[in-house]
Amino acid sequence: MPGQDFLLRYKGFLDRWIGLQREPGQPWRWPNGTEFDNRFPIRGGGDCVFLIDEDWFGSSRCRTWRRWICSKPDARTMGKGCAVESKL
Repeated sequence: MPGQDFLLRYKGFLDRWIGLQREPGQPWRWPNGTEFDNRFPIRGGGDCVFLIDEDWFGSSRCRTWRRWICSKPDARTMGKGCAVESKL
């Protein structure tokens, strides 16, 4: 899962979706289905998580328009684009 340093490096000036989502009453999950390990607090009552700044991750409705932070590249996926997809 992406590290917080990676997310902050690609955030820019706007809030960015980071890929965490949840269904009502369920835990947060990454796009690959891995359960979130609660390494940082998430504020808000939404179903998708976005990065606001280095100490604040918020949640809101997934239909809210925001840009995405793509996956961390590795040797196999370099240059293949964004691995995080919206469920819209």
